[in-house]
Amino acid sequence: MSNVKTAISVLWIMFTFVIGAYYFVLTNDVQNLEKELAQINSDIRNDIRDIHILEADWSELNNPERLKSLAGKYISLDFIKPEQIINYSALPLEGELFENPTMFAKNKDSLRILANSER
Repeated sequence: MSNVKTAISVLWIMFTFVIGAYYFVLTNDVQNLEKELAQINSDIRNDIRDIHILEADWSELNNPERLKSLAGKYISLDFIKPEQIINYSALPLEGELFENPTMFAKNKDSLRILANSER
């Protein structure tokens, strides 16, 4: 009977050590996961901050007055003149321009411009 008691006591002691070791490993894993979660949350906060900064930069760069001044400074665009606007029906069909190039020329100057553009 004493051998059975000793065996049971040894089993309980071994079982306690196994549970303690498993608890130690489990707590270590949980602490590592908590550190990883804190790092991920910190990265998310940094990304959100960067997004806010980029949105502010984008709104500043996309400011219509700024774009207008830059366009005036670097691009020489003029307003559309009425003679530049034509109807869709006035556009030549495929190959029609080369058959009759004078159909769009109203005077000699436009005919000269049209002839120079075909070269």
